[in-house]
Amino acid sequence: MNFRHLMSLLASTLVFAAVSANAAADDMSGHQASAPEWTDADSNRDGYLSKEELVPYPTLGQDFARIDTNSDGKLSKDEYVSWMSMDHDMRKDDKH
Repeated sequence: MNFRHLMSLLASTLVFAAVSANAAADDMSGHQASAPEWTDADSNRDGYLSKEELVPYPTLGQDFARIDTNSDGKLSKDEYVSWMSMDHDMRKDDKH
């Protein structure tokens, strides 16, 4: 393999990697835009998220029953963190 061919292959690989990374970032940016920081959402600062506090965040509101794993009608920080750590594709698949 000559040097010119090797450099072309390397450049193509780098472009592919950059495009793939950008696509992954786009997927995560949609998820992040739909999920607030805990302190932003917990407007009454009681340490829990109620359905009312999640009105501005429809994605969380739609998933409320699944996120509220102990069914107490509010989301604890642990429940929220657990939901946030789930793979985005898994959450979409679980809705069906």
